[in-house]
Amino acid sequence: MRFNLFRRRAPDAGTETRPRDAVAGLPAVGNDAGWAAFLGGSEVLDGLTALKIAAVFRCVDLISKTMASLPVHLFESVDGARKDKATRHPLYSLVLRLPNEYTTAYDFWQMYVANMLLTRGAFAKIVRNARGEVTALWNIPTANVTGPDQTPEGTRYITVTTSEGSETLLAGEYLYVPNFRYDSDRTPKNPIALAAKILGMANDVNSLSASAFRNGVNPGGFLETPTGLSDKAYNRLAEDFQKKYAGVQNAGKFIILEEGTKAQMVDRDLEKAQALDARKFAVTEICRVFGVPPHLCMDLEHATFTNIEQQSLEFVRDCVNPNSVRIEQAMFRDLLTPRERERFFFKFNTNGLLRGDTAARVAYYNSARQNGWLNADEIRALEDMNPLPEGQGGDVYTVNGNMIALSNVPLNIPKGAQKGANT
Repeated sequence: MRFNLFRRRAPDAGTETRPRDAVAGLPAVGNDAGWAAFLGGSEVLDGLTALKIAAVFRCVDLISKTMASLPVHLFESVDGARKDKATRHPLYSLVLRLPNEYTTAYDFWQMYVANMLLTRGAFAKIVRNARGEVTALWNIPTANVTGPDQTPEGTRYITVTTSEGSETLLAGEYLYVPNFRYDSDRTPKNPIALAAKILGMANDVNSLSASAFRNGVNPGGFLETPTGLSDKAYNRLAEDFQKKYAGVQNAGKFIILEEGTKAQMVDRDLEKAQALDARKFAVTEICRVFGVPPHLCMDLEHATFTNIEQQSLEFVRDCVNPNSVRIEQAMFRDLLTPRERERFFFKFNTNGLLRGDTAARVAYYNSARQNGWLNADEIRALEDMNPLPEGQGGDVYTVNGNMIALSNVPLNIPKGAQKGANT
């Protein structure tokens, strides 16, 4: 039977509830009028509406899919000097492959990161067995969450509400990654609300461009006569024009005009109206909000062959890595017991995103092997290859044979050179 998020318990009677996402003085997600007033316009802008803007969808889709494709491992510290993958721990397979019986790790993390990017924070329910071990993780849409709040005794909790019912989850029963905070340690900001003007502008420009072709007054030209026309003459001219010159089949025909009538074309160049420039600017601004290089949003105006790879590496360093650390530390806090925190920790593996092209990887591995901080098996593992057969030295660390200690340099100088140096 499918797991029911709300089957355990409902909030106590008299518990105060708030509209969904009613934090930081912002209107609730379902409060259309409140959002319209906040944005100063008629368009409601929440996470779902923001996703209808192509640049926003691309940024959120790119970040969430990139992070969902990264393997996340549970490591165990050994003797404080070595770390090994804790493959025998129940959490290892749960966060890496199957958070619950219906959801793959990729699907789980993509949804979790998307909520983290578009709302005030991301939530997931933690299911534990009688021994306190985590057996499943279930995504909770942020729009269904009220809180986190705090009881008079200091216990943090959230209230999850959907059409199926309500449930209160205490600290340790949910995984929580808050969004941007600066004036409160409890109430994070909604990034869509903070970027409302930028996203609202992008939405307005898209609507303007669409209406210019679909709904707006969009004539091809006009006829100018030196004197007015009677109704009969006007109707005859309009019918004659429609019949003889409208449509693809009449393209290229010469127009015959009477009594000094002149034909003028209407200039509809959207670029002169700065609509196209406004759309380009909106894409750049949205990329700034999410920390995504513009070329990854298909804006190649400022991309070159010399800087595009560097910008891709910056995307990993400045966007993927910080978000990875936020989730790693939240899992450390919410999934591990105090005793486990002394030995275990989580880590997203971003090495694959930083490999670069084949030539760069070869140079990197060559330097690592010759300087003795990677062996052959470790390099093969980074390339998704099996270790060398036992006995072939795949686990042996080596250094370049010409590298010697400075104290041994005099012992390696040829005798002839030593005589010359002494004289």
